[in-house]
Amino acid sequence: MRHLLLLVLAGVLSACGAAIRTSGALRILSVAPDVVAGCTVRAGDWMALKGNAFGTQAEWDAGVNYVLFPPGVKAEPVELTQSENPATLFFRVPLEAESGEIRVHVEGVGEAWIPVRVEPALSVQMAVPGCEAPTPPSEPE
Repeated sequence: MRHLLLLVLAGVLSACGAAIRTSGALRILSVAPDVVAGCTVRAGDWMALKGNAFGTQAEWDAGVNYVLFPPGVKAEPVELTQSENPATLFFRVPLEAESGEIRVHVEGVGEAWIPVRVEPALSVQMAVPGCEAPTPPSEPE
């Protein structure tokens, strides 16, 4: 009976959403939509990350820092809207993006791998609390 309980528990844990992995000093505090909890994103929608350090906007503009979606497609544009407490980064899901892991590279800080399920841009999106796309950063006037 105990062996069966352990097998069931292992199955439940493996069915849960994958976790965010990081290296170096990079820490991801939250993701919107909450892809770790199982929310999907649509190609063309915005995503937001909150973390401890994302570098500078100049580094993102120069391509030193980057966000890659499977199969190796860069997210553009990338907007650093807050540099600390917490650092906040916005980016669009590329139209060519596929499900898998997003790779976030911040030069001199570290990397993060975030699980994501991507739906086509024209798919119907259900209103699920916590799964809303974030409000995009405002355009400078």
